[in-house]
Amino acid sequence: RYLDVSSPRLLPIRLVESHPGLRADLVNPDRRDLEVTSILVRGLGLEPRCALHDCRIESSPFVSGTFDLITCISVVEHIPDDTIAVDRMWSLLKPAGRLLLSVPCAAEPLEEYLNYNEYGLLDPAEDGYWFRQRFYTWDLLRERVFAVTGPPRRSALYGERSAGSLLRLTARKWTDPSYPYWREPYVVGREFKYFGDISDLPGQGVVAMEFVKE
Repeated sequence: RYLDVSSPRLLPIRLVESHPGLRADLVNPDRRDLEVTSILVRGLGLEPRCALHDCRIESSPFVSGTFDLITCISVVEHIPDDTIAVDRMWSLLKPAGRLLLSVPCAAEPLEEYLNYNEYGLLDPAEDGYWFRQRFYTWDLLRERVFAVTGPPRRSALYGERSAGSLLRLTARKWTDPSYPYWREPYVVGREFKYFGDISDLPGQGVVAMEFVKE
């Protein structure tokens, strides 16, 4: 049994589609995103094997030790109490179960805030801004993630070749209605590369990690 706690909705759907024996639970408190996911699930005839849950992972209805695999791609960094979310996911894994987790990272820790409520899920901070995401260093990962899971079995790190590339691309996406999304694979290949360590990053990156529960 498989649990997905991610915003890229195609990952869990493709996994279920390609593995006929797989049953998946998809957790997403963003109702707009969940509605699109529901359309995809119905269109592919996967409703009997895909259950959608409009809730946060911290308040999910599952029993501990339920899942063989949990994927969480580009989500934990958006949760202010990230350790609580990771602890909940870890408790839901069976022994020998796997957690696949990715988060943004940088050589120096960083938190981003917005002047609007991006997902409609959080309360504003005291200054009136909303938490958007956190960029992790190895020290921050050890403190907020590995303290629950232990170190990852495997990891891979992909980041900017030069600082500022990601910010420029993101700014263009937000401001240019004709942004060419179809060119993103080429742009990513040109502007980003693999690194050996987070401390080597000139700017920002993403680290993907595999954890196995003993």
